[in-house]
This record gives sequence, structure tokens and C-alpha cells, in this order.
Amino acid sequence: MPLTVAPASEADLPRSIAIEKRAYGPNKSSPIFFPGEGLSVQDRISVMTTRIREESAAQCIKVVDTELEGEASMIAFSMWFIWSGDLRPSFPQRKWGAGTNLEACDAFFGEMDRRWWAKFEGKPHVYLKLLHTDPDHQRRGAGGKCLQWGTSEADRLGLVSYLEASEEGRPLYEKYGFKEVDRIVVDLTKWGGTEDAVAYLMIREPVLN
Repeated sequence: MPLTVAPASEADLPRSIAIEKRAYGPNKSSPIFFPGEGLSVQDRISVMTTRIREESAAQCIKVVDTELEGEASMIAFSMWFIWSGDLRPSFPQRKWGAGTNLEACDAFFGEMDRRWWAKFEGKPHVYLKLLHTDPDHQRRGAGGKCLQWGTSEADRLGLVSYLEASEEGRPLYEKYGFKEVDRIVVDLTKWGGTEDAVAYLMIREPVLN
């Protein structure tokens, strides 16, 4: 079944969030960070829509299975920020939903923002913020197609790329030239967790022709 890469629009956000929920689903850390509802689907769509509209560097990419119909044809989604030319990053303002463990979220997700900002404040670069594939279509190369698109743009512009990876996602990113440069480890036992929350901070240097 042929897969194609195309720009994603705001109309694709509900499907993107549905994929995200399925891809990351319930896990051991979710009840720690979001013991209540967290952001509703509509709030999540609103947050993403606002950021896309306000951030000129935002580029959303989807992978489509051309043999499927309707919204199910979109099997992967990625959100990139490409700060080049006169575009420069700004520090994100997180919005947490009701029932969120604010202390734990700040310790992990807030620390992601702080570490990224410490490395890239005011600097041109490419930032992969989101990448998720429908579990029914994993291991078909959809995630790789998103990464091929973003790394090709980074190479074309001569920009360093950055992302935060999970343990599961790290091997794929390494395949596309990303290397671990730092790591966030948060002990969740103080909130009743049984294992650490870990994020691998990874950088890829551009390949110049």
C-alpha cells in the first residue's frame, strides 16, 4: 500500500490527536501526570491551532495511505518548527487541563522546555515537536517518511535539528542521524509512580552537500 507525504492542515488535527492517544495510550506514567482528564480533545485542538496560527515556523506533515479512504487514510502526523531566516523561537506557554499534576508535569515537560531553551534561545534550528503513527500502521515506514521530510529540510537550510525522544522512539531517530546529547530523568515515586520518566534529548547536525 503506497504511502505519501503531504502538508497537514487544521482539519487534520482531530485525526492527529486520535492517533496520538492511540499511540501513547495508557502507560505507567500517565496516571501520575494526568490523574484527572488533563486537556480535553477540544482544548488540545485549540492549543495546537493557536500555536500553528501564531508561529510562522510551524510546519505540519502527514503520511497518507492512498489506498485508504476518509480520515483513516492519514496514518502518521508530525509537527516541526523551522526557525530560519528572520524567524526565531519564543519560549512556549504551557496550558494544563483540569486534573493535571502540575508539579510532576513541570518537573518533566517543563524541564524539556527549559533544556531546549537553554540550548537554542534566539538561534535558528529545526525542532521536531510531535511525531506519532497509528499503531495499526506501525513498522510500515510512516515515521521514517516524516523524519526524511524534516531532515531533508534541515539539510537544505543547513540547520541543526533537535527533538526529545522516548526509549521506544530513540532507535528510529538514531537511524536518521540524531545523537543523544542530554537526558531528563524524573523520579515519579514521590507521586506514587513505580519507574522514572525519561526523555532523551537528541541533536542532528545538517548534512551539507
